[in-house]
Amino acid sequence: MKRFPLLLVLALVLLLSTGCGCSLDAQGTNPKEFKVLTYNVQNLMDDKLDGDEYPEYRPSEKWRTASYHMRLRSLNEVLTNRSIGLCDVLVLQEVEHQGVVADLLDRHLARKGYRWYAVAKGEGSAIATAVISRKEPKHVAVHAVQGSRPVLEAVFGTERGDIAIFALHAKSQIGDFSETEALRLALSAVLKGAARRHEGSLTLLCGDFNANPDSYKDNPLVQPALIDIQEQKARLYMDSGTLGITGRRDLVYSDVWYSPYLDGHNRFDKPGTCYFAGEWHRYDQFLGNGLLFDGLGWEYGSTAIIAPSAALKADGTPMAWNLSTLSGVSDHLPVLLTLLRR
Repeated sequence: MKRFPLLLVLALVLLLSTGCGCSLDAQGTNPKEFKVLTYNVQNLMDDKLDGDEYPEYRPSEKWRTASYHMRLRSLNEVLTNRSIGLCDVLVLQEVEHQGVVADLLDRHLARKGYRWYAVAKGEGSAIATAVISRKEPKHVAVHAVQGSRPVLEAVFGTERGDIAIFALHAKSQIGDFSETEALRLALSAVLKGAARRHEGSLTLLCGDFNANPDSYKDNPLVQPALIDIQEQKARLYMDSGTLGITGRRDLVYSDVWYSPYLDGHNRFDKPGTCYFAGEWHRYDQFLGNGLLFDGLGWEYGSTAIIAPSAALKADGTPMAWNLSTLSGVSDHLPVLLTLLRR
């Protein structure tokens, strides 16, 4: 594994001062919980001309500093909602760059104890993936993925062992399915290789997979990025890059990942995390390795799709950010994973 490889990626880890001289790291947290939130925040751009933003976000009479600060406030309302509480780690997709993350912390999240962040962005890309935490990570790395956005790795040391988090944003479904699935498959292969170095640690793959956990059923002739291990071709596909997943806790193994969405014991308040073309999708996911259920250290607690009223339309679907009306939050809903200390 290479740290900060090539010129294709950018990663930063910075400590932000809260300005009050007090320690907020333990404020309002439960020492028996470790909480991770993943959220696609839909094109969170700043008000500056940086050269790689989407054209509509170039400074204008509509998109200016006041509009940008309003977006940060709206996002903060969701990230600090009571249904979420204080998380140990936030994983965000579709931020413009590290400056936007720094502004979010400096103006809002730092007062909640979020001080550390890392950002990974592909060269020439308009959007990046970020990890924000209330505790300094002991290790950060970036993994390049050919033709796709890079993966950001952050490892956190705890009294109950390391927790390795791989933050990702897979290729979207726009375009020919076989071509886009090939890119998502390439991402899965990179994730498998990188995670293999943390087999002794609790490992989480999280972010916007841009695929449902059971999407392999829709295109059986195309090798999928994700597949239920009980499917007939699962092992064949897994040997060539596919991530094997399961909802059965007794089947999670070193190369078989636990998917909360496939576990019938879990109940969710919403049928999905994003709503497109009249359908709900569960693109925003957590996958965990076998240490979730080994009876030692941190164990799986729960997964929840968070749906605060500030992020919903009247029909209960996500209130997407609308630049024309300067309203909304995101076209995705956040997902919260809670680990429990036994």
